[in-house]
Amino acid sequence: MDNNIIVTTSKVQPTRWRIAFPQAQIFSSLPEKIPADSIVWLHNMLPGPERPAGVRFVVMNDEPGDEKGLEALASGASGYCNTHATPELLRTIESVVRRSGLWVGESLLNRLVGGIGARSKMKGRHEQHPALNALSERERAVALCVARGESNKEITQKLDIAERTIKAHLTAIFEKLGVRDRLQLAVLLNTPG
Repeated sequence: MDNNIIVTTSKVQPTRWRIAFPQAQIFSSLPEKIPADSIVWLHNMLPGPERPAGVRFVVMNDEPGDEKGLEALASGASGYCNTHATPELLRTIESVVRRSGLWVGESLLNRLVGGIGARSKMKGRHEQHPALNALSERERAVALCVARGESNKEITQKLDIAERTIKAHLTAIFEKLGVRDRLQLAVLLNTPG
């Protein structure tokens, strides 16, 4: 069974948490004993320095922002989201985090990817990366935009294609290159091949 533990000091907990995780335990402070396969959802708080082995943390914030998200990641969180995310989104986040993935919003993800691209030794030479040989011409163009930290909206304008087409290209790119998400794609293309 997948353990979800929610830690909140709020007297009123959103119904969406119970809909997403009906079996979740809710505490006002972090319990002393946490099973190794648990995801701990922290409401408006950060993981402390003591992190039990095999436990992952997701920070939920009432007023999310990129700076708060970076602070959560720096504190050891595997995910960062809005407290009021839909139950479907919360379950998606849980799935990603359980597979050792990282979950952040699009704005923060683009900031992280852009930071990788700006500091990369590959800057200006992404087009030469050997991994791109496995992609079609259009997939290659989308992958290069992602490597530079461009958002889907920016790619839509630059390549004059619909956002759903970009998403389809990204799915194919991830599969062909064996990466899980935009962040892994950016790391791959910003690392000399």
